[in-house]
Amino acid sequence: LWRPTGIVRDRNVLWLEFPIPVYAQRRALWTHFLGEDASAQDQGLIALAGQFTLTASQIRDAVASARDAAGARGGPVETGDLFAAARAHSSPRLAILARKITPRYDWEDIVLPQDQLALLQEIVSTVRGRPLVLEGWGVGQKLASGSGVTMLFAGPPGTGKTMGAEIIARELGLDLYKIDLSTVVSKYIGETEKNLERIFKEAETSNAILFFDEAESLFGKRSEVRDSHDRYANIEIAYLLQRMEAYDGVTILATNLRANLDEAFTRRLQFAADFPFPEENYRLRIWKALFPP
Repeated sequence: LWRPTGIVRDRNVLWLEFPIPVYAQRRALWTHFLGEDASAQDQGLIALAGQFTLTASQIRDAVASARDAAGARGGPVETGDLFAAARAHSSPRLAILARKITPRYDWEDIVLPQDQLALLQEIVSTVRGRPLVLEGWGVGQKLASGSGVTMLFAGPPGTGKTMGAEIIARELGLDLYKIDLSTVVSKYIGETEKNLERIFKEAETSNAILFFDEAESLFGKRSEVRDSHDRYANIEIAYLLQRMEAYDGVTILATNLRANLDEAFTRRLQFAADFPFPEENYRLRIWKALFPP
């Protein structure tokens, strides 16, 4: 914090903070800028205020962009216009460090046991409800950890981990960015943490879901330190989990090798969803879903 020094002055200097608006303020800003259109978007505004951490000027510009899209279509402002505009006015620079995935799938496309489907739906409900619970109800004041939602997707290749992430992103109306951890991990000490820091720094204003694939390249049964490589691997893992917890958004770790992940680390994640190899009846459903009519 800058302080004036070295001068004689007869006027007081006041320091004022202008933080990102909290959930209730963001909802009020959406309502204010939408004006008469706000009454038709009540449920949409709850989701927008909760899922997009935007400033007042970003919300103002997003509403203007949504009205542009509605005018080009020749109709009223719809919830989809507002979500698309909110994504557009979030920071786009994350695309430099990660690959943006356009969600193509819905709940009808994924074939999983009922328990796994229920868990994915619970994750969506958690993301939607956390602003009300943490800020509106004040629960967040008593929690030491951040307000982010962290999860692990584990299962053999092709069992639906990326599809599950796409469905969550589509259901929430958020951008999805995929980071291949095997390209982030470096053999040079400290470089992995620098690479991760760059990603999370850009993600802070992106309002996006971060999907870290190939987590087994970083995770492993490394809790028993035998040499310096194991010690620095533990540091890298701890750093990743710390940044995930501090990130005010949704992060997903995906791995093909759940057995190789040390439980001491995975216990720090809020959700763990297993994507099993499909049994015969599920394989039949997949075949039927893939063939056109």
